[in-house]
Amino acid sequence: MAGRTDNSVVIDAPMELVWDMTNDVSHWAELFAEYATSEVLAVEGNTVRFRLTTQPDEDGKQHSWVSERTADPKSRTVSARRLDSAMFEYMNIRWEYTADPRGIRMRWIQEFTMKPSAPVDDRGAEVYLNRQTVKEMARIKKLVEKAARADGGRAGLAEGKEGMTDTSAASGKRGPVFRVLLRAEIAEGKEKEFEEAWRGIGEVITGQPANLGQWLMRSHDEPGVYYIISDWIDEERFRAFERSEAHVGHRSKLQPFRTKGSMVTTDVVAEMVKAGAR
Repeated sequence: MAGRTDNSVVIDAPMELVWDMTNDVSHWAELFAEYATSEVLAVEGNTVRFRLTTQPDEDGKQHSWVSERTADPKSRTVSARRLDSAMFEYMNIRWEYTADPRGIRMRWIQEFTMKPSAPVDDRGAEVYLNRQTVKEMARIKKLVEKAARADGGRAGLAEGKEGMTDTSAASGKRGPVFRVLLRAEIAEGKEKEFEEAWRGIGEVITGQPANLGQWLMRSHDEPGVYYIISDWIDEERFRAFERSEAHVGHRSKLQPFRTKGSMVTTDVVAEMVKAGAR
């Protein structure tokens, strides 16, 4: 008899934010505690093929597999399956998002059969998956609700300070510039589309009161690789924007072009610019 689990969690956040954050596969390593990396391999319409790699277990061993998922924004459902099933004969997952008086209910239905060679049978896998799913859902709920609160707080701050300037910046007492360095690997043939999409999004981000400027750079030595510099007044305001509903939407627009990426955050401790250079 096949294994089956059915779990759900109610997230107190807008539907668009819940949908965008939980379907942005390229950021699953940040959203899920069990994943060390999440790499997008291909995007065709609403279907994403990707590779997940787990965090090391107690013995330092990591597990990796390729999955595919197709999202339907109209019905707010996702159908997913593992392509290289490893311990599973098959693993199919259905995601459902529905309105709830307390927010948005996110439901995962997992149907599977374990291989005879697997260390656990279907019942043992059900026990493990039910326990792990509850943990992951609790983490996701916390992160998405935090993003929803940050977006609301950012909007309120913007409304309350409309027409005002940042006094610390204006007085020259601003702290070190908070600089974000990103590396993005873009699918072959989609470089120009990515550049155009980034310019549109970059203009919006540069318009944020706390943003000091952005730069998009194409590598000479690495085909399809871009580097991005984004400067901010401080980390607190960058993080608030990073978790905002608006920026989650920005990332989802770039996902079809990006296969892999990384981010490093820094403080600028020294700057030397030749006079008249800018």
